[in-house]
Amino acid sequence: MAPLLLGDSWHYPNSNSIGFAKMAWSKPLVALSAIALVALFAAVQRPTRGQQAEVLRGTGRRLGDSSSAKCGTTFKNTDFNGGDLKSRFGIFSPLACATACWNLPTCMSYTFVRWQTGCYLKSVTDPVHVVKKRVISGLRPCSAPPTPPPPKVYNYSFEPMRGVAYAPLPCKGPCMTSEDMLQEGYQPLWGAPPARDDLQVIKDLGANTVRLYHSIGLDGRGDHGLFLDRAATLGLDVMPGYHTYNAIYGGCPNFDCYATWKDYTLKAFKNGFQRNNTWHPAVSVLLLFNELDFFRGYGRTVHARAAISALDGVLAAEKEAGVEPGRVKLSIAWSNAPGESLDGKVNGFAIWAMQDVASCVANPSLAQYKPKTSQALLEEAYKTRWAHSINVQTPGILGYMKHHYHQFEPIPWFIGEYGANGMSSAAIQAELECMENATQDKNDPFMGMNFFQFQTAYYKGGSEMNFGLFRLGDREISKTGDICDKGMGCKTFPVHCLTLDKGSLPVLVEGRAEAVANAWGGSINSSLLC
Repeated sequence: MAPLLLGDSWHYPNSNSIGFAKMAWSKPLVALSAIALVALFAAVQRPTRGQQAEVLRGTGRRLGDSSSAKCGTTFKNTDFNGGDLKSRFGIFSPLACATACWNLPTCMSYTFVRWQTGCYLKSVTDPVHVVKKRVISGLRPCSAPPTPPPPKVYNYSFEPMRGVAYAPLPCKGPCMTSEDMLQEGYQPLWGAPPARDDLQVIKDLGANTVRLYHSIGLDGRGDHGLFLDRAATLGLDVMPGYHTYNAIYGGCPNFDCYATWKDYTLKAFKNGFQRNNTWHPAVSVLLLFNELDFFRGYGRTVHARAAISALDGVLAAEKEAGVEPGRVKLSIAWSNAPGESLDGKVNGFAIWAMQDVASCVANPSLAQYKPKTSQALLEEAYKTRWAHSINVQTPGILGYMKHHYHQFEPIPWFIGEYGANGMSSAAIQAELECMENATQDKNDPFMGMNFFQFQTAYYKGGSEMNFGLFRLGDREISKTGDICDKGMGCKTFPVHCLTLDKGSLPVLVEGRAEAVANAWGGSINSSLLC
């Protein structure tokens, strides 16, 4: 029985067509997803054998039940109950499911569940019909189904991304402090010696990218260009993130983020992100939001409206400031929660959100938004600068995207966060090496990944502390400057040395940094640790 990637966990379907033995999501979307699933299952009703069902065959329609239907007949929004022979996963279309049935001589019917990528092969020719939305069932094909044409092949020329997510708050327990890591007060962490030199530690691992959060929009003190300068000196690309939560806490009226994201971008230009008439050369990708999909709890279209309006605002800021985009790409890091796109065309993990970006750029009215700049500018930015992104915690995403992502090409994609929670160091290394190999394929749109994360997040507590490559030691090596932003008063913190010792954390945190260094051909400089 093959596993499914759901939320942040792998789960195993039972033998029923749409059953799950377990669901466990740790992201904010769990409540919304649970409500949606309950609503879906509540809608199920079992018609009698004699009840009429709508049947689609070829281009014609007729009414009838499966007892009188011919081979090859398909039934929309119908689950065939019972008679299970085999369950196969990683099946991505009704045609592929029908082909699987054809290839098994004892298969007389089948049910395809798109959001599971599941194909349930049946031994019965007269199965019980159960009404279920977005499920397609069919009788054994009359002849071998046609082979679909291969997807178009594109060539990609980007540098493979080997990134580390960086948010090392200087706390060994619960605390409240600014998460804008680019502010000058944090320089004792990431600056050159005598600072702790975190960026050098990241570079030594074999990384070429630093992924950040809350870098734009929190108004942390000081020149943010100092961080960018240090990264550029070391040859590290920087992926700064906008402060996502501002869109909820009053920054985006009715989730229209145009004015706010435009203002944030203009302020960033004055705070070190601009060099002459372009972005700072260290900046490679702007992350407009992180896990914007949880906004769906506030309304069906709000995530898309926030996304398109924020993109609109950033483009307007560049135009007003005379800043050329250069190589800077634009992205949103989605969680891997399941869903359906607003246009109803795409179901699955994260790909529904990618479709929402694509469709709402082409038709902003889907998001109930009217662009303030030009429609042409939005479309050009998506075509030439956009990169899709997904945060994942478990392996297997490359295989999933291999089957699903071709519909978005030639737009590239990358992993915004790779958590690897609970995985052994050997498994982590093997997965990273597989990802590295994928980035070497010039016909693959996969750009690379960002390992989550540099340091244990002590302030979060619980399982959230399992992700760090490094922990904090007992020895204090210096103090931060004043750390503050528009929502936090100024305060200084001790700067502790970095260590590989697990301390009181589970054994599973050991070996994560070593696995990354081994996979990326890097090293760990012990002189920069405790």
